Parts: sequence; C-alpha cells; structure tokens
Amino acid sequence: MSNGTSEEEFHPIFSRDPAEFVNFVNKEVCVTLEDESQHIGWVYTIDPVTENIILVNFINGEEKLELLMGHAVKDIVILNSNKETHKAELDRMFKLQVVTQLTPEEMKQRQEKLRCWLMKHRIPVQTTDNECLSVSDALVIEPPYTAESCRSTNEIVLGRVQGLIKNMPDQVDDW
Repeated sequence: MSNGTSEEEFHPIFSRDPAEFVNFVNKEVCVTLEDESQHIGWVYTIDPVTENIILVNFINGEEKLELLMGHAVKDIVILNSNKETHKAELDRMFKLQVVTQLTPEEMKQRQEKLRCWLMKHRIPVQTTDNECLSVSDALVIEPPYTAESCRSTNEIVLGRVQGLIKNMPDQVDDW
C-alpha cells in the first residue's frame, strides 16, 4: 500500500547517513560542483542538514575559507587522507583559544582586576568560595576570567558583562 510519497520528496538527511560526512573532516578534498568548477582544500566541517562544506586552504602562511553550498556539490574526492596534516591549524582557527597557563598568583591578580573593573561600573560583584566571581546571582565568571568564561541564563546580563570584560583596559587603576 502506498501513501503517495516518493523517495524524492524526503529531505536528503533521511536518505543519506550524516556520519558519512565525518569521513571527509580534516582531509584534503577536491569538490566538484554542478557547474563543473572544482575546489580543492581541507574540510573543516560539513553540515549534515544542508550539506554545506567549509573548505580551508593554507597559502603562504595565510588561511583562505570557502563555503560551498551543499545543493551545488556534485562529487567529493579525497586527495590526502592524513587527518593530522593541518588538524592543529584548523583547531587553532575555529576553536576557542585557551589562555596560557597562569600561576595561581597571576590568576588571583586577574580576578581582582576584573572585580575592580566591574565595581567601577557599579556592577555588584562578589567572590565565591570556588574562586569564581558572582554578579547578583545572575552571572558567574569562572577562571581564567575572560568574556568566554561567563555563565548566565540571562542573555542581557551576559552580553553586557561580556562587553565590559572585552573593553577592560590593561591597567584598571589608570582608568
């Protein structure tokens, strides 16, 4: 018994296994598009729903990004399957940079500097038992006390405090 739907009416995600795309990540590929143009580069990711591909090329110490639209992709051929060749560069480009290791004393100085900066802007901030900074129980700033280490369910408070942190000068006392 047929329900009147054919295979073509379903989104490709229901007919293709998204796990297949993982096979291309961190590998050098040649992508041929419907217009027969070819794009060569290292795959950072492939969106399993849209099948869009982010390719990265490393030319003379610079990175060039290409976003290839999934609907235009005709074929993908792996040219270099060594995933480690540019993995470190890809991770550096797209992943959050970890603050260099700070000594406990430097971390304490950083915490105090941020606490003073927030107080200068009349933000009620307290130090918690576990070395975090707390803003009115609405936001927590964890070590290493950067804009990325803020946690809050209130997006307005989160955005404003992150903005203050990003604009904090090197010397808070001079401000």
